[in-house]
Amino acid sequence: MKKMFLSTLVVFGFMNFGIGQSIASVERISVKAYDTDGKVEQFQLRGADALSFDVPTYIKENDHLERLTINGSLKNELTTTIINFDSNSQDIFEGDAICKDVQSKLTPFLGVWGTTTRKDHKGVDVRKVIPTTGAAAAGIMKGESITEFDGVIISNFPELKTAVLSSEIGDRVELTIQKDAEEYTKSAVVGSRGLTTVTYKYCKEEQVESLASNDVSIEEVSLNSYPNPTTALSHINFKSGSDADVIFNVMDINGNLIHKEIFTNFDGNLKLDYNLNSASDGTYIISIQQGEEVYTRKVQLIK
Repeated sequence: MKKMFLSTLVVFGFMNFGIGQSIASVERISVKAYDTDGKVEQFQLRGADALSFDVPTYIKENDHLERLTINGSLKNELTTTIINFDSNSQDIFEGDAICKDVQSKLTPFLGVWGTTTRKDHKGVDVRKVIPTTGAAAAGIMKGESITEFDGVIISNFPELKTAVLSSEIGDRVELTIQKDAEEYTKSAVVGSRGLTTVTYKYCKEEQVESLASNDVSIEEVSLNSYPNPTTALSHINFKSGSDADVIFNVMDINGNLIHKEIFTNFDGNLKLDYNLNSASDGTYIISIQQGEEVYTRKVQLIK
């Protein structure tokens, strides 16, 4: 591998969308290095070692090798990041430093885990409900079975996956629930789960940052708000490479401004808590304006 190659590490956020087998926090990275005679090094990192692995430094220290591959996954119940790198699939580019491009988006997420298919093919058995999700806020419990999602009959997890993905983040949906011989409905708000793509490449100027975080928004500019849905308090974290003043706004779903705050002397990271306790149940828009750029997130309030 030569430094003239465009060295790119792409990290794909892979979503299970709250269906399938339950996963705890799992972190794994596998590294393979080759010279002209073949493989010279192979190792795996797990847990904290995988999270703290400095990918850019390792790439730079081993760019004399013929080939370098890095593959891994960083998972928890609310986000999954898949790591891939293969120096053989790079384009030609000159540069000694390593920079990165990051793209993040949210996808609809309900927040339940369960069996793939019932024997009678009628519904999905809930085995676990993930805290702070729409399913948890709706009071869905382990042992219940979801048979309909907003009027759509559910026979198995793939059908529930399709129904969740067809909805919008912040939508309120009706779930038909069965337990033993009883059938009833529960109202849930569709939450969100992150998809993150991080691209590392050789460039002329150094951009220092390590891949030690497993957050949804590992990027130069990011806006996160959690939990979502919330019962009152919303924790907001905004990161940006700009030092321009930040305007924080909260609006209702109709666009009416209910709160505005200006932060001067911005140092790249703004953390604040906003309390919606006095507001009525519903969807609210949190926005950050910095210069001409505006970043927004929907927050669902369920008391």
